[in-house]
Amino acid sequence: MSGTDFERSCKQLRKKYNFESTPEFRDDLNELFTKALGEGEDFSLELFEYCVPSEAVEDKNIEKLSDMIDLFLLDYNSEFNHLVEADWIFLKDLINVWALDMDMDTVSYIMQLVLDAGVFD
Repeated sequence: MSGTDFERSCKQLRKKYNFESTPEFRDDLNELFTKALGEGEDFSLELFEYCVPSEAVEDKNIEKLSDMIDLFLLDYNSEFNHLVEADWIFLKDLINVWALDMDMDTVSYIMQLVLDAGVFD
């Protein structure tokens, strides 16, 4: 599932919950994100909680989740995806912790983008 497909599914999910940000909506969104991301459940939850830091889910949170999906599908495009410096720093730290449990092509791809973003110290 691409980031675009994820956003489409999120719209359907929002309709299901009458556009209310309930705990059930957040749980279903997390489940959808975990499936789309294709990584382990614990890793996906940590990334989800970074992207959706409060109980209220906003459009900007869904966009960030979508950008993360594109990134982990090795399909990140800086013209369409808009991760900021803080996101790259978080990703660098997250990947450093989880790298041994991840596909090395994914790790290499993301770390190259972290390097390109200029946040590798």
